[in-house]
Amino acid sequence: MKTIQSTVSTPDELYPFHQPLEQIAFFDIETTGLSPKTSSIYLIGVMHYNNHKQSWQITQWFADDYQSEEPILEAFLSYLEDFSYLYHFNGCTFDIPFVKAKCQKHHIAIPETVQPLLSETISSQVNDAGANIDLLKEIRPLKKLLGLAKANQTYLEHWIGLNREDTYDGGQLIKVYSEYMQQKIMKKPGADELEHLLLLHNHDDIAGMLSVCIMLSYKDLFYPVRPFFSCSCTAENDRIHISFPVRLPRESTLYHAFEKSDSSECIFTEPACLSLQKNLATLSLPLYRGVLKFFFPDHKDYYYLPQEDTAIHKSVAQFVDASCRRKATAANCYTKKEGIFLPSLAAKESSLDKPRFYMAYKASPACYLLSADDPDEQKEMLSSYLFHELPFF
Repeated sequence: MKTIQSTVSTPDELYPFHQPLEQIAFFDIETTGLSPKTSSIYLIGVMHYNNHKQSWQITQWFADDYQSEEPILEAFLSYLEDFSYLYHFNGCTFDIPFVKAKCQKHHIAIPETVQPLLSETISSQVNDAGANIDLLKEIRPLKKLLGLAKANQTYLEHWIGLNREDTYDGGQLIKVYSEYMQQKIMKKPGADELEHLLLLHNHDDIAGMLSVCIMLSYKDLFYPVRPFFSCSCTAENDRIHISFPVRLPRESTLYHAFEKSDSSECIFTEPACLSLQKNLATLSLPLYRGVLKFFFPDHKDYYYLPQEDTAIHKSVAQFVDASCRRKATAANCYTKKEGIFLPSLAAKESSLDKPRFYMAYKASPACYLLSADDPDEQKEMLSSYLFHELPFF
């Protein structure tokens, strides 16, 4: 077994990880086939941030003979004991099951502290107990929203503008490794060049993951873990623009159309627009100025007053002449509110804890009253709106 160490330059656009850098490791394996029953691991590469050197360090354990698989696995597991988070690309499907199968074959016990990192299920990025983060599974849900043709690592690297030196894929390198072993056994000079190709592919895969992590910024945007406290807004007659800081690899513009419900025409004919610059996002929403209805949740507890076109609770309705009231239905159990409203992006309901107003019963979209009097209250409301509504964009 050979051990090779190298340094990786920090990307210009480094993802602001939620975990301490010194607790994060990346890994990737290279194998002689797809099945652990009929093939072997010839290379495991790992990467971590070295606080002392202020740089990312890659370590590769390479099988330069046919007896190296077991010591490679042991070195890898020993390395992982110093880390709490393990990043990889499609590792839950391929790399991790392959490693665990090979550990079982060689009767290698996986340390208890390492087991959470080698779980085959998706872990939370902010799981303090230890987690494995599969970049493919994290990014793939964004494919349609961002208009990505593919979600594999090579495509994502091109999408963010990264060009790698390596031009091979893992499948092509199976033959390269076989040829390398033949050249090495026969002590031919071509073995060193082939070894370089094998190491380079693994090196660039791992270094590429560090760059691809910036795609997680889109997940932070559309599936935030905390409110956007630094938002600001400007309003026109018919639109409001909410801006907040982001860190993204490229600029783009996305649109969200509001569908009309079966019961009425949609009051918003213009779409919502999300303008994404590298350091600033701006959500532009249409506004509705006028009267909308708030529907009480349990119409059986209310009476409807036709002359006032409103519903009141039974406890109050008992003082109203019986001829001027009738039992409320779900469709007329409402009270009216005049003001400025912004639309919900959710098709049904989001978790935003604010009263929802509608043009008519079961009409869509729902709307939220925008406070125009208190700037601090408005800012707090918009911050909460972004947090709860952006997942539905």
